[in-house]
Amino acid sequence: MSADPTAQSAPPPVVQVRDMDFSYGASKALHDINLKVEYHRVTALIGPSGCGKSTLLRCINRMNDRVTGARVTKGEVLVKGKNIHDADVDLTQLRKQVGMVFQKSNPFPKSIYENVAYGLRIHGEKNKSVLDEAVERSLTHAALWEELKDRLHANALALSGGQQQRLCIARAIATVPDVLLMDEPCSALDPISTLKIEELMHQLAKEFTVVIVTHNMQQAVRVSDYTAFLHLGKLVEFAPTEELFTNPREKLTESYLRGTFS
Repeated sequence: MSADPTAQSAPPPVVQVRDMDFSYGASKALHDINLKVEYHRVTALIGPSGCGKSTLLRCINRMNDRVTGARVTKGEVLVKGKNIHDADVDLTQLRKQVGMVFQKSNPFPKSIYENVAYGLRIHGEKNKSVLDEAVERSLTHAALWEELKDRLHANALALSGGQQQRLCIARAIATVPDVLLMDEPCSALDPISTLKIEELMHQLAKEFTVVIVTHNMQQAVRVSDYTAFLHLGKLVEFAPTEELFTNPREKLTESYLRGTFS
């Protein structure tokens, strides 16, 4: 029987983790992780505290490199088919390709405009019209343009917490990354700001691929297309979100979702 030509022409996942072990010094944090992240989808990583969610997220753009002794000890991480640990990978370019938004909003003590333009400037962009267009586009994507278009030169630190987090999203997408990583982006926000960020994720997925770590299972249901459940550094189950939450295959997943997990 001949191979299915449709399957042959299907694009590879934007992120693929293959048989990966990850350690902090002598302590193994992730065990034999296999995960595929598809284009223009929101993938949520859930699980109890200390299960390896944030560690796995930070493996995708090598943010863990900043931790002494942290390293992949087996397997590989591919972004658009390229092993991100190959010797010829430029970390600055990788982090342009894979942007990140952190748990706590961290705007720079600069103007709103300069916060968004920052990534473009460090990559050598000097054309004001290009910067202006990127700032407007990114703030629009982050649902901030109408709120801030007349205050672009105000200090970003004067914004509310929710606005600061959306500004950090605008800054992360200004360089037009393939993937946007979000590490519990709503955990420090009030319910109204959280709702705005969640609504924003659905819009962002039209332009970018989003991977989010969340401790909030209801949030995973609301925002994600796929969910991965981790426990003790192992990927227990990965499935379409609706399937995982309504008909989990693994007893451990079911126990966690029901709150009977110990």
